[in-house]
Amino acid sequence: MELACFSEIRNKIIPFLNNATDKIQVAMAWFTSSELFGALLDALNRNVDVELVLLDNAINYMDYAPDFNELIKLGGKLRIAGADIGFMHHKFCVIDDKIAITGSYNWTYYAETRNVENIIISDNPEIVNGYTSEFQRLKQALSLKSSCIRLSWEDLEQRDDIDYQELNYEIERICEVQNKPVKRIFETKTEVIRTEIKKTPYAKYAIGVQAIDANDQVIFDPFIKAGETLPYQSSEIELYFDSKHGKEFPCLLIYGNPQDKAEKWKLIKEANLMQVARGTSEEYLPVKFSMHLDDNGSLRVDITCAKSGQRLTISDLKSAYVKYE
Repeated sequence: MELACFSEIRNKIIPFLNNATDKIQVAMAWFTSSELFGALLDALNRNVDVELVLLDNAINYMDYAPDFNELIKLGGKLRIAGADIGFMHHKFCVIDDKIAITGSYNWTYYAETRNVENIIISDNPEIVNGYTSEFQRLKQALSLKSSCIRLSWEDLEQRDDIDYQELNYEIERICEVQNKPVKRIFETKTEVIRTEIKKTPYAKYAIGVQAIDANDQVIFDPFIKAGETLPYQSSEIELYFDSKHGKEFPCLLIYGNPQDKAEKWKLIKEANLMQVARGTSEEYLPVKFSMHLDDNGSLRVDITCAKSGQRLTISDLKSAYVKYE
């Protein structure tokens, strides 16, 4: 069986979860769907072993997301994937070691109602074994959690790793489905008042792109180093993507402190480079990146491809990117 699905994806997944008899293993970046979470709880009540690896991200911890403590209470096994193992961007599950479900689809209302998504459902033993092995690798790298944090509205408003537009859309869809009153999260802005005592602005964090090197290892390619004097314009850096075989090109813009092993990398934006690769078919498609960071925390990322003639600009504003000394 090789089944490709492009619509009503949630309803395609749930029957497979409901038919599980032995175990379910899920690796999911973002998870807010109460229907899919309910199917996992039902499986636990049938004495099916359920394991979940979840991305360490605020959206997964908000009040309107499932309370993953319920999964733990019923005997489910939860592991949280931080940036120390690389940005865990998986969206797959393996059922009874016989069926693998994978694709672009996060288990969220955003993915179900707004995005153009896909999954493939396969019982091909080679494919299933590949995903089973990857899940085992994640298990060995991560420890079991005895509880899962929950974030209040006040906690969310203080976070600097959230796309507030996406979060508000997700909340609206959840409220619509669950018939709850809608709340909106507003990004707080800090007003910087300049005095006569002049201070020099510096980049507080290294900022760059998470990439895969020639050995398929996750690496961080910094465009702006921590401590650069602002405003700062990086030089152009050329990276290569496979537009001949690849169907999507996720690009993760992240920031953090590479000298501090205890500090987790944080996501700025996730961009799909398909639009800059449009019309090309090359195994090594050159794509140029450059970044500009202003002294008010305004970040601009320019992505260009000479082969396709396409250009993509990504903007973000966070005062947390800047420090004054």
